[in-house]
Amino acid sequence: MELRVDPGKTRRLVQEIFEHSGLSEEEAFTVSENLILAEMRGIRSHGLVQVENYSQKMREGKINPRSKITLLREGKGNAVFDADHAPGSVAGKFAMRHTIRKARQNGVAVSTVRNGTHFGYAAYYAMQALDDDMIGLAFTSTGAAVAPFGGYERLVGTNPICVAVPAGKARPVVFDAATSNVAFNKAFFAYTEGRSIPDDWGLDADGKATTNPADIVTGGGALLPFGGYKGYGLGFIVFIITTLLSGTSVLEDCKETAAENYMKVSYNFAAIDISQFTDVAEFKRNLDISVERIKSSKRIAGIDEIFVPGEIESNNYEKSQREGLILYDGVSNSISRTLAELGIPMSLSDCSFKKDF
Repeated sequence: MELRVDPGKTRRLVQEIFEHSGLSEEEAFTVSENLILAEMRGIRSHGLVQVENYSQKMREGKINPRSKITLLREGKGNAVFDADHAPGSVAGKFAMRHTIRKARQNGVAVSTVRNGTHFGYAAYYAMQALDDDMIGLAFTSTGAAVAPFGGYERLVGTNPICVAVPAGKARPVVFDAATSNVAFNKAFFAYTEGRSIPDDWGLDADGKATTNPADIVTGGGALLPFGGYKGYGLGFIVFIITTLLSGTSVLEDCKETAAENYMKVSYNFAAIDISQFTDVAEFKRNLDISVERIKSSKRIAGIDEIFVPGEIESNNYEKSQREGLILYDGVSNSISRTLAELGIPMSLSDCSFKKDF
């Protein structure tokens, strides 16, 4: 069964859930905005399926609803923050805005964040640089979920890479991808919806290919890196520039609390001010030409259109604005459970989508 909901009304309902889970109004808005953006752009694994999970972790203290983000180190073009286990959207947005301000002064800026929690939708951060005519980059480490190339033990994170680039007449170019075959939350989403997965996504705990997402989500199995050694290598590099560059310890005997040890998530954000390298209008014009060349290039049999990075997600976003969001039982039931647990007298039916004709 499916339910068609209005994105704006649903975001407000999700904000209400996070406020009841302990966040301030502003922070609850930020987290709900991240999840709705992911849902609208078709990245459902990082969208509303996370609402119940986030709310539970806030109430358990694994995501700190009363965090105090602190600046640990700072230079002309760099900064290091301690997120105090704030929601990823809150710490990430804070650090990315700081990075953009520094890039405006210095041309390029890089910030790292330690003691983070689940990152959410990476494009949410990188795309913040677009309005400033900057290239935005966002990276995060994750809990160990991926096997190294040739192995089957969970030792590397899915460690995504996101780059957002402003264009002129064309839509922004936004590349956002995990360094595993799929993001862990795609397996989690399939697990929530009770669906099987392709057998090249991951391995069970014995190192055998599996189509059961439970083998990966709860059974100790591992995702596979994309492109074999290439994805494995990129994932390990992201680990270095997030976890190690932020000063996060990899030792297991640091006498940290359970909350402090929660996945040992770290981030890296960068911003590049195009105007300090070249003329912005000329840059955008050249990108538009490059996009058009790709779009109009020869297609192999059976392919109707060639897309540039982020174009499909932009199409999804515009469709969501026109037609609303479709939620299926797994996600809608998890949100309904959370509303009931928190005693919020609202339901997803209050968010039904009404199309204007």
